[in-house]
Amino acid sequence: MSERPLWIGTYTPGSEPEGGGAGVYTARLDTRTGELTGGGAAIGAVGPSFLALHPDGNRLLAVAERADGGIACFALGAGGPAGPLWQAGTGGGSPCHVLVHPAGRHAVAANYADGSVSVHALDGPAPGEAVARIAHTGSGPVADRQAGPHAHSTALAPGGRHLLIADLGTDELRCHPFDPDRADPVGPAGTAARLPAGTGPRHMAVHPSGHIYVAGELDARVHVLRWDPRTARARPVASVPASGAAGTAYPGEIALSPVGDRLYVSLRGPDAVAAFAVRDGGASLHHLADAPTGGAWPRHFALADGHLIAANQNSGTLTSLPLDPVTGVPGAPVSELEVPDPACVLPAAD
Repeated sequence: MSERPLWIGTYTPGSEPEGGGAGVYTARLDTRTGELTGGGAAIGAVGPSFLALHPDGNRLLAVAERADGGIACFALGAGGPAGPLWQAGTGGGSPCHVLVHPAGRHAVAANYADGSVSVHALDGPAPGEAVARIAHTGSGPVADRQAGPHAHSTALAPGGRHLLIADLGTDELRCHPFDPDRADPVGPAGTAARLPAGTGPRHMAVHPSGHIYVAGELDARVHVLRWDPRTARARPVASVPASGAAGTAYPGEIALSPVGDRLYVSLRGPDAVAAFAVRDGGASLHHLADAPTGGAWPRHFALADGHLIAANQNSGTLTSLPLDPVTGVPGAPVSELEVPDPACVLPAAD
């Protein structure tokens, strides 16, 4: 296709933190030139700060990042999101991440405020109903950010049989067996890895080789771990600075290229995206460049059709950066689109 639809989550009045967005926005990426167009609000919602697509490509899930956390599911059509089809509470505060299991029968919401995680049914007589709620305790050494657990994201471990929870507050990758074929899909709690004190694990990227890359929001490093499916543990094998420049950086999103040979990390503060070459079968990272996004505070980004689209929260802009087909390094921004307080950008399915 020459145009790829994009869905954009925003912060809004009533969300935590508050913002000037109106809900879920839509935009379009010209896959040939990188031009961004559109940018209008498609559907009103409070705090849809993180989005995920259902595997069927016809449903969009969004958190409601507010004190009484929620999750909603919208129908997708040619004109963008509509609905919602259903809404449900997460049982926790400020959900900031949602994962849809590849089997399509469950969604998993990470509640930042209290560190809990809720698992929601996506089929059956009561779609959206929480079938499990995972609580946690603990703290870390950074007093203003780690007074308690803060579940920031979830991912499936290599092999897809375990749910990983990146807990910024306790410096852990929490772990549970997960079986989507069971009425109660969540197994007993475990710890896949304890990261260095003050890491602040935020988001994860999983490599086909079995390596896991963790963005440390508080230590500004990328941690490389090797998953052991026999023990359900992740062994640290490397750690590199998230930025190639001096100064304070707060990593946000982390994502692999489609073939897994490049890793990208958004850097709030430097307002750039770091690009790394993935080497040694996934075990090591080589810093290539920090590419400015042309906006302030790139909270999130997405890769689509040879472009990187950054959601620059504080400047209220989306920017598109072409990816060099040889090096994988993002070039200078080629297009900018105004969207108030963007927090997440999600391309439509291929």
